[in-house]
Amino acid sequence: MTMEVRHFVLAPDGAIREFSPAEAALIAAGSNKLPEFAERRVRYLQVSWDDEAAAEMKIQTAGAAIKFDADGRLAEAAPPSDEEKISRFEHDTCVQWALRGAEVAVLTFH
Repeated sequence: MTMEVRHFVLAPDGAIREFSPAEAALIAAGSNKLPEFAERRVRYLQVSWDDEAAAEMKIQTAGAAIKFDADGRLAEAAPPSDEEKISRFEHDTCVQWALRGAEVAVLTFH
């Protein structure tokens, strides 16, 4: 079984930024600053999946609103407000981007 996790920040200007699991852990611990998000609240989406069954891939997502302090350190994570909800398009974009390197079984046509 292989478990993969990808982390995305969705900025108000429409940009989507991906962070590696190591970067995300440092940000969550407050050890890594993101000055571009200082004093801002942005949306976050985590995409995780495993391929434990040969014929099936299980994908889970979790979203939040995250706030950064004046130095760009993570200060808060909370459920998103109604205005901060991640759209279906943004959600699907992040999932598809996260899965871009996943191996896909060859289809057999009969």
